[in-house]
Amino acid sequence: MEIEAAVEKLLKLSPSVRVVTVCDLKGKLVYSARSKKVSILVSKKQSLASLKAAAYDWRQRKKLLKSLGACKYVVAEYDRIKRIVIPAGKNHILYVTTTASLDHNKVVRKVRSFK
Repeated sequence: MEIEAAVEKLLKLSPSVRVVTVCDLKGKLVYSARSKKVSILVSKKQSLASLKAAAYDWRQRKKLLKSLGACKYVVAEYDRIKRIVIPAGKNHILYVTTTASLDHNKVVRKVRSFK
């Protein structure tokens, strides 16, 4: 599936989906889009730092593959948002932020339906 189309499908999944970003495992931004209805909560610098940290953490999880199996996704829940990180192929991750109240499984199920 084309990256832009996948991102748009996730944004349309629910009004609670705030931002959808695709990056490589070094944290390099590939594509990002946000709902027009949300206000930005962090600076661009903070956002990029968080993306790089998520990519680094994902690389570390890959080291546990033999012992634990593949990591399916990671959720960080804050007071105001949830951050969901899901693999997108072997060398990329999807970084999705939603409202804190959204059931993150809705996002995970949608991503798994992508071909």
